[in-house]
This record gives sequence, structure tokens and C-alpha cells, in this order.
Amino acid sequence: MGSTRRAPWNQYLIYLALNVVISVITVLLVLNVWDRRKETLQITPTATVDVIAHVASAIPTVSPTIPPSPTPVTYKVRLGDTLFAIALQFDVTVEALMAANGLTDPNTLDTGQVLIIPDLDSPAFSQPTPILVTNTPRPSVTPNPDAQAPRVVITGVEGAGVLEEEYVRLLNSGGEVSMAGWTIDDGRGREYTFPAFTFYSTGAVHVHTQAGEDTTIHLFWGLDEPVWTPGKMITLRDASGVVQSTFQLPGN
Repeated sequence: MGSTRRAPWNQYLIYLALNVVISVITVLLVLNVWDRRKETLQITPTATVDVIAHVASAIPTVSPTIPPSPTPVTYKVRLGDTLFAIALQFDVTVEALMAANGLTDPNTLDTGQVLIIPDLDSPAFSQPTPILVTNTPRPSVTPNPDAQAPRVVITGVEGAGVLEEEYVRLLNSGGEVSMAGWTIDDGRGREYTFPAFTFYSTGAVHVHTQAGEDTTIHLFWGLDEPVWTPGKMITLRDASGVVQSTFQLPGN
């Protein structure tokens, strides 16, 4: 009978080692492929959006409302106006009116000139200006010999015979004068006495027969019937009783 030849044991070791090597290589290849796949599938993180900041930037900024500046009160100078009369009309002082308009001479006004009427309730006039008191003696004031004398005259009568319309026109073409105590009369016992006010140069005043509230250029006698009829003589006297002007109405 023939005998069977068995493979030597060392051949099995070679096969076993070869299988181990192949298995190791296979595992390494699989791991390498897996790592690459993980890198491919890795999700890139999305940038975080600051929602609050985005919404805040979309809201418009509210700007503070600036109140409008008050519109100044102005007055356009008319023929016959005086600074004193304008100040009295708007219930302000002559000094405040001059300061608001940069005036240095109260007797210089131009027809058509626009004056700013100061608001005495504004902060600029709410605080009194401090007065510096010194012990320096003041020099005596010598009257100006060239100062112009007042020249108040009656220039006419309007609306004669109608109580609501009649008034006497007066004009001062000379220097300023205090009219306190001056009078006008009709020569028949009726007399009007002027209140205390300064009649400035180139100023005009109307003396109305009817009752009313005095202003800077309109004075009211307070009678209930007309005075000036045709032929009457109007006489203007100063505080000393000296006749300064006369005017006779036309007619009988």
C-alpha cells in the first residue's frame, strides 16, 4: 500500500502568517477609507447670527424734536411815529426798545423802518441788570444851548361834527416835550387836559372827542357829543397857560 505524505508543520505557519498580514492590511485600508469618509461628511458649522443686534439696527433712531423759535413781534414805522409812542403802544420801555434794535438816539426813526418789539417775559429781560454803585462824584449836566425847542401845533380836525369820527391832529416839529398839564379848549368852556407823556420830535398825536382807552398816539377826551363845529377856535396851551397854537375850523 502506498503511504500518504503529510505537509510539514512549518508550511502551515507560513500560511498563517500570510493570512495575518493580509488581514492587517485589509483592516488598515478599511480604517483609512472610513476616516476619509468622516472628513467628507463633517458638517461645517453655520455662523451664529446676532438676531437682537440685527433687529435693533433695523429700528429707526428717534431724533429729538426741536421746538421752533418764537417769531419776534415787529412794527413798521409810519409817518409821525415816535419811539416813545411805539413803546407805549406795546407796553415796553423806550430803553428796551432801543436795546432790542441797537438804537442810540430815541429821536431818530425812519418811515418804513422795521422795529423788533422785545418780549419782556423772555430770559433776556427777566433778570434786572445789576447797577454798579461807586462813590465817584458825577459831573453836573450843563443844558445844551443848541437843543431844539418843542414846537407843538394843531394841524387840523378830522370828522368834525361826528362823535365817533372827530379828532384833533397835533404835530411836534421841534424838540421833545412833556405834555402833562397841557390843554386844548374850544373857547366855550370845554377843555381837555393832556396826561403825563413825552411828545417826541417829529411825533404826531390824535385827540379824539369820544371816550376810549389812551394809546401812544391816540388820546380820548371822554365826551358823549361832538365838540368841533364850523367856526370854532381851538386853542392849545402849555402847562403854564401860554398859548402854543390855535386853529379855527372853517365855516360860520
